[in-house]
Amino acid sequence: MTASSMRFVDWLAADLAKRGTRFAFGVPGGGISLDLLEASQSAGMQTVITAREDAAAMMAGVAGRLANAPGLAFSTKGPGLASATNGLASALLDRLPTLMVAEHFDPEELVFLSHQVFDQAALANGLFGDIAGGKSRAIAPDPIAVTSALQGMMQAPMGPSVLLADPHMMTAQIDISAIEPSDTLADEAPSSAIDQAIQAIKKAKRPVIVAGLEATTPGVAAGVHALSSALGAPVLVTYMAKGVVPDSHPNFAGIFTGGAIEQACVNAADMIILVGVDPVELIRKPWPYSMPVVDLCAYAHSPHYLVPTARAEGDLASTVAAVAGGVHAGNWTSAEAAQHRDAISAGMSMTSDSGLSPVQVVEGVFAAFGSTPRLTVDAGAHMFSACAFWQAEQPLDVLISNGLASMGFALPAAIAAALHEPERGAVAMTGDGGFLMCLGELKTAAAMNANLTVVVFNDACLSLIDIKREQRQMQDLGLSWEAPDFTKVAAGFGFSTWLASNPAELRSAADAAAATSGPCLIDARIDASGYLGQLRALRG
Repeated sequence: MTASSMRFVDWLAADLAKRGTRFAFGVPGGGISLDLLEASQSAGMQTVITAREDAAAMMAGVAGRLANAPGLAFSTKGPGLASATNGLASALLDRLPTLMVAEHFDPEELVFLSHQVFDQAALANGLFGDIAGGKSRAIAPDPIAVTSALQGMMQAPMGPSVLLADPHMMTAQIDISAIEPSDTLADEAPSSAIDQAIQAIKKAKRPVIVAGLEATTPGVAAGVHALSSALGAPVLVTYMAKGVVPDSHPNFAGIFTGGAIEQACVNAADMIILVGVDPVELIRKPWPYSMPVVDLCAYAHSPHYLVPTARAEGDLASTVAAVAGGVHAGNWTSAEAAQHRDAISAGMSMTSDSGLSPVQVVEGVFAAFGSTPRLTVDAGAHMFSACAFWQAEQPLDVLISNGLASMGFALPAAIAAALHEPERGAVAMTGDGGFLMCLGELKTAAAMNANLTVVVFNDACLSLIDIKREQRQMQDLGLSWEAPDFTKVAAGFGFSTWLASNPAELRSAADAAAATSGPCLIDARIDASGYLGQLRALRG
């Protein structure tokens, strides 16, 4: 080996580390993934052995998103990559930059081998397709292809690639002097498009701003603040954009989902300005508004819910800053955003006559922890309360799977967030159904001594699905079960645990968890009777 050559696997680990990748997550096989583990550790990364590959892909994507660098996951061939599929789908639709290095078959083996064999390239390309801009998704161990994929996954829309790790190619010597750096900046929006957006906005007297997940990329939030200030306009945020404008900001007006609860605010406007809204974030209902829309975006998604009056596509930070500098104030009053924010909160509120409501759980945990830890949220009925009542101050303070909307996301995401910033830690809010899907990751959290608290909304039911069953007036379909005691399960892994069945027990448990470093769990026995009313208020 010369000074200008090294094994591909060593180059890959070193290149990822230079880009800011700090962790490698996965379940290794006995082949090239062991070489990757060794190379990653030599490059200064921390390797994390997970219980499942789908959780590893989610952890890698979240870690990458927080570090603004590619996230690294690994798996064995065959069942390993197959198990990772849900995590890779999350990376695709939740826009998480994830490189999955999957062990691959030696071509000479395929002459005689059928054990564990399926077309892994077809799986990756079939799963991803060209939905996210036609980027390369299944790639071979080639420095040029990998460099291009790593560059692409960090540009909107972010997403995954699968490196099919042929053992001979992964351990082959490569000439690193011929590999060109690839730190290409995103193209700025054409000045003509920005001018058209400004002129359209100037015609409006009461524009409302809706910020989406692309607004969580570095530098954009400051532009949203400037635009809101220049217009005097209220700001609604999607679930994935919580914190782009802090909940405490006077212009913050609440959550936007494409549903019913924000319609009073939007219908009081004469224009909607979308800032980084990805249509993957919105619910499955037609666009309900007829007023003009200006779309400021990093990437023009297709399909979309609407055709905007004007669209400026390109580097979002510079676009929003330019638009903010070219518009003038409308005639919103300073109190209107607060009125709409209070109305949305009132619509999302719920009480309980027989125990502990989900809203009481969220508010009680937030009161104990404050905004220090990041919040991660699973799919399920509890997410409505979690996203509405957890106060966010910065972008990515709240992490949720709202593109794939996958159950089993919150715990892996919390592990990644807690490892990224141990001093902040994380709180994972999950339903019991979603938690049951990833119980094995309690082992991962304990092994890493992750500074996190899992809050399980335990109602012994798939509540959101059961609500939809009720709405369709169908008979009992077996969507509930005997409530497990998650405190005993988590204690078996070394967690500090508490059970809470009423507000006083919840306050005590939350205060104790907030004062405890390391893995904690609160089994919150909730009354789910208010979910139906909350869903109706939210979505109509």
